[in-house]
Amino acid sequence: MARQNKKEVVAEYLEIAEEEILKRWHEPTIQDMLRHLIEKGIVDPKRLRNYMIIYDFDCLLKFNEGNRTHTFMDLSIKYDISERQVQSVVYKERKKEMTTMNITF
Repeated sequence: MARQNKKEVVAEYLEIAEEEILKRWHEPTIQDMLRHLIEKGIVDPKRLRNYMIIYDFDCLLKFNEGNRTHTFMDLSIKYDISERQVQSVVYKERKKEMTTMNITF
């Protein structure tokens, strides 16, 4: 899998995003920044859902004492998607969170 962004492009984007966010809010919070990115179409709401599924998976796995089947069932109910979709998110999307998969250094 090829990395999609050079670090220079990421740095330039961060400067632009910071400028836009500071124009909109004097002292932005994390929620303000995420809201801005979602509203601009930069962050896909589905990616946020996938992030939350992965986060919840790790938390629920501890609660369910390591039982993956129950964890997948619990998440499919919470997010109103199939167990197979939850599995796909957990196994295929988790690696996308790694910086080395997204930015060329």
